[in-house]
Amino acid sequence: MIARIARHEWHRQRAGLTFWLLLAAGQMTVAWLAFAQLEAFADIAPRLKAGGATLGATDLVVMPTFNSLLLVLLLGTPLLAMGSIAGEAHSGRLALWLASPLSASRIIVGKVLGLWLGLLPLVASASVTLAALGIGVALDPARLALAVAAMLIVSLWLAAVTVWLSSLFDRPAAALTASYAVLLFLWLLDTFSGDATSWRTWALLPHVQPMLRGLLRAQDLTYFAATALTALLLTMRGLDRRRGRA
Repeated sequence: MIARIARHEWHRQRAGLTFWLLLAAGQMTVAWLAFAQLEAFADIAPRLKAGGATLGATDLVVMPTFNSLLLVLLLGTPLLAMGSIAGEAHSGRLALWLASPLSASRIIVGKVLGLWLGLLPLVASASVTLAALGIGVALDPARLALAVAAMLIVSLWLAAVTVWLSSLFDRPAAALTASYAVLLFLWLLDTFSGDATSWRTWALLPHVQPMLRGLLRAQDLTYFAATALTALLLTMRGLDRRRGRA
C-alpha cells in the first residue's frame, strides 16, 4: 500500500506544470554552471599543473556544481511538497485519506517516498551530466559516487522535512513560506555561529560538505537519519491528531 501511495503522489506531481518547470530549470542551471566551471578550469589547468597543485576537475568543476544542485533542491522541493498535505487539506481531499483505514504511518511514508521520486529525475540528470565530463577530463569516480549518494540522502531528507512542514498548515502558500524559512535558516545557520557552538550541529552545510570532499562520517549520517525520522514521527502524530478531530 505504501508503494501505491508513493506512485499516486508521483503521478500527481508529474501531472503538474511545477514538476516539469523545476526539472527543466534545474537541469539547465546545472549544465550551464558545469560548463562555466569547466571553461574556467581549462584556463587555469596549465598553471595548476606547472605549480604541482593536486586540485583537479573533481574539485573545481564537479563539486561546486553539486553545491549548486543542492541549492536547486532546497529551492525546488518546497514547491513540490506544499501540495502533499496542505494542498490535500485545502482541496478537501485530506478528509478522504483520514476516513480510509490506512494508518498515518503508511500515508506519510508513501507521500515522502512519492515526493522523493519526484526529485530523483533532477538528481539523476545532473549526475549524468557531471559524470559525462569524465569523457574529456579526469574525474575521481569514488568522490563522484559519494557526491551522488549525498544528493540522494539530502533529497530524501528534504522530502521528509518539507512534508512535515506541509502537514502543519491547511494552505499550500503557508506551507511553502514555512519550508523556505526553515530551510534557509538551516542553510545559513553555520555562518551565524562559531565552530565551538553546540547549535551549529543543526546546520545543514557542515553535514553535506564533508561528503562532497570525499568524507563519509557517522555524525553526518546520524544527523540526516535522526532529523528525517523525527520529521516523519511528528507528521504521523499530526495526521493522527487531525483524524481524531475529524
